[in-house]
Amino acid sequence: MTIKGREFWMATHRYSGLVILVFLGFAALTGSVLVYLRPLDAAINADLFRQSPVREAPPVPRLVEAFRASHPEFTVRSFPLSVPVDARIPVKVTARDGVQDIDQVFLDRASGELAGTRSSKAALSRRGIAGLLHSVHYTLMLGDYGRWFMGVIALTWLVSNFVGIYLTFPARGAFWKQWKRTWRFSFKSAFPRLMMDLHRSSGLWLLVPLTLLAVTSVCMNFFGEAYGPVVDRLVPERELALPKSEAKGPLTFFTAVEQARAVAQEMDETWHPATVLYDAAEDRIGVTMTDNGLLSYHDLGPIYFYFDAQSGRLAEVFDPYHGNGNLAMYRWLYPVHSGHIAGLPTEILVIIMGLVIFGMCVTGVYLWWKKRPARVMRRRTLKGSAR
Repeated sequence: MTIKGREFWMATHRYSGLVILVFLGFAALTGSVLVYLRPLDAAINADLFRQSPVREAPPVPRLVEAFRASHPEFTVRSFPLSVPVDARIPVKVTARDGVQDIDQVFLDRASGELAGTRSSKAALSRRGIAGLLHSVHYTLMLGDYGRWFMGVIALTWLVSNFVGIYLTFPARGAFWKQWKRTWRFSFKSAFPRLMMDLHRSSGLWLLVPLTLLAVTSVCMNFFGEAYGPVVDRLVPERELALPKSEAKGPLTFFTAVEQARAVAQEMDETWHPATVLYDAAEDRIGVTMTDNGLLSYHDLGPIYFYFDAQSGRLAEVFDPYHGNGNLAMYRWLYPVHSGHIAGLPTEILVIIMGLVIFGMCVTGVYLWWKKRPARVMRRRTLKGSAR
């Protein structure tokens, strides 16, 4: 590559970074927070999520069933099955016509009585801050236009990453001897040198996780427009036989959980029921299965069993682990991007990545500002010699 060609790629890296750095830095910081959004939301709204410990805690499905029967103004959408004795039961609901804007209720752990309500929609308030963080991170609260914009930012970042790696290659001389130097930094170095070394070495050492974050960002932001159609083309969905299941309807939330346990045993699956979902449009009750009985996105996320509420028949299964390659290709994106794929180690890694990306934005701006006078002087010299 000629010196002029290298200068072109240097300019590409410099100005693409300047264009995206504000949005990239913002996404990096909010993404670090989103790793633990659910416990953070529960801590901020402890008056809704927590209560005094109870001595007897009846099965959660039975308490939610009683709530549904006594509160016809709400349609239950989903709720967790494992709720500690010192926590209320958070239930996502849809309010019927004429009811105020409520999408989540909280039930007493012992009695199932209604103890609190909220709207979890994005808002600059204690109740809506979790939704706000998620929305601004993903779409800047601008709907599809914001999603596409952030997708372009992620794609630009991905390209700029690889251009940056190329720019660490020595322009001349012994390649390996000189390139090895770009992987190191020392806090004893002069500040400008330290900023350069941190900018380069962090990109080199963390190339794989940074690339995964960028790729998953692009795929999720252009999911319907690009990623989904490509996956369907390359890995077509196959019709898989449903596991054997004895229909015992009509179902309640409690008996649906028992049905899910039976289906899991039929599949020789050791996972446990984690949450219950209700699809009012299809009149189906869903049960998610996870490795620990808590809703999580380890590996490729939960297995979903959906039962017809009236007949008890197993109607549909979403299982990325037993032959459904199409679903597996969809499911890997979020666990990798959020860091939940391998639990605590990868969650911490994603938080660190967010801080590193923000740091690279800061060092990048510093390097641009520090070297700008020399670039301006060089351009003036070239213009003067051309006259």
